Amino acid sequence: MEKLKILDLWTQPDEPFYKFWEGHMDYDRFEISRAGTEPEYEICKRVKDADILLTDPFHQRPVTTKIIEAAEKLKLIQCYSIGFDDVDTETAKAKGVPVANNAGITAKPMAEYTIMAAMYLSKSIKYAHDNLMKGNWTQKQLTTPTKIPLELGSQTFGILGCGSIGQEIARLANAFGCKIIYHNRNQLTEEIETGLNLEYVSREEVISESDILSVNVPLTDETRDMIGVDEIGAMKRGSILINTSRGEVVDYDALTDALKSGHLRGAAVDVFRDEPNVAGCPLLGLENVLLTPHTSALSPDVMTRAVVYTMENLNRIYEGKPPLRIVN
Repeated sequence: MEKLKILDLWTQPDEPFYKFWEGHMDYDRFEISRAGTEPEYEICKRVKDADILLTDPFHQRPVTTKIIEAAEKLKLIQCYSIGFDDVDTETAKAKGVPVANNAGITAKPMAEYTIMAAMYLSKSIKYAHDNLMKGNWTQKQLTTPTKIPLELGSQTFGILGCGSIGQEIARLANAFGCKIIYHNRNQLTEEIETGLNLEYVSREEVISESDILSVNVPLTDETRDMIGVDEIGAMKRGSILINTSRGEVVDYDALTDALKSGHLRGAAVDVFRDEPNVAGCPLLGLENVLLTPHTSALSPDVMTRAVVYTMENLNRIYEGKPPLRIVN
């Protein structure tokens, strides 16, 4: 059988790219070329005869309407990661091109990040560390209501979006004895709820009743700007917001105001609007935040799972089978 042509939009240098595929890519079945750093019009030329399009795992090269429409024989658009909001899934669907992601590969590191962030903010670690590094002994200040370290198990942990990541967060939060409430577009089965000690509540309730609220939803028309002024205002005074979903889900101006006023105790943010251009983000410089550059999903284990999952779908296309984890 003739080799299938893969066009890859990975935007990072050659060394990590070829290291990623080492020992996994079947060059007897596939011919792979890179175009992630090229302008859109060049990608449109090159995608014409591609059988498979691989998206940028760093989400810096969108798969636009023009790119999809220029493809003449595309059988699959495969995302390396769980996120697919950088792909025009509607145009792909209209052309009969499946878009697949690698759902589940990032659940463990993202859940670990979420628990770490919850403890970091609940324990006022940044305030204590920064002051002590300056020679300031703040033990007395850390007994005040707004800064006193809190036990994780005494807090209600809310999960907004309870897929593979949310469920892994629940597994870890159970170890601390937290009460766990969640809201998901579709309620989970009774078996999963019982196994994870989950209580299903409305979206309004998970926002207003959580001491720690973790946002884990995909970016869609439904979730864009989901956490705005009203929602942040409805959160408990002294609560914590953790966003590892997408920057467009949360109104960061409203979040900044709530942090400055003391309405919220703290926030952890791993995702931003218009990444990687974060210079204008209003959260920068605040004392009660934990900010990271979209790295909560990174680990060597994730990279291993990503190549295995991706290769699985490539082989399925080569063998004439439908891909797994289709999102459109």
